[in-house]
Amino acid sequence: MTDLAAQRLFRLLDRAFWLIWLGFPVLIWILVRQTLDAPAQLAALAPDQAACLEGLPMVAHFSLPGRLAFWGQFGVNMAVYAVLLVLTHQIIHRCATGQVFVATMIAALRRIGLVIAVYPLVDLGLTNLAVFVYAQAGDVATWLPDFALDLPVIAVGLLLVTMAAAMRMAVRLHQDAELTI
Repeated sequence: MTDLAAQRLFRLLDRAFWLIWLGFPVLIWILVRQTLDAPAQLAALAPDQAACLEGLPMVAHFSLPGRLAFWGQFGVNMAVYAVLLVLTHQIIHRCATGQVFVATMIAALRRIGLVIAVYPLVDLGLTNLAVFVYAQAGDVATWLPDFALDLPVIAVGLLLVTMAAAMRMAVRLHQDAELTI
């Protein structure tokens, strides 16, 4: 692919990314509606199982502390996704303008990697905390801590951090080679 074709592709991706920005609030709205409407939707799907469905934990029926824990974790998740979208859009925009191996682009790649590598740990802690709050508030019967880390996601984040470091090293080597000529 020629540089001109690559730049055209990145410009197209840069423009198309605005569709993702338009879709992000819609996605949040759909997730909130599905969460709040779950009891009614389940009751409509299985009217003969109403008594069984009442025993399921549903956010719409949680206590105030349970709802605060759930929506707090939801807000943190959406904020992390928004940060990843901002950083990804910055990288695409820099590539579209021909700024591929520049410090700001490499730093954005490194930040994406760090967020992706660290967030599974944060999410595991938040999930355990939220379920503990649910159990203390009586929204769920028991609290069992979860220790399942998303190791492939952590590995991808570390790969991106490594790629950013390698790119930074390549830029320095290239600059050194230009100085020696």
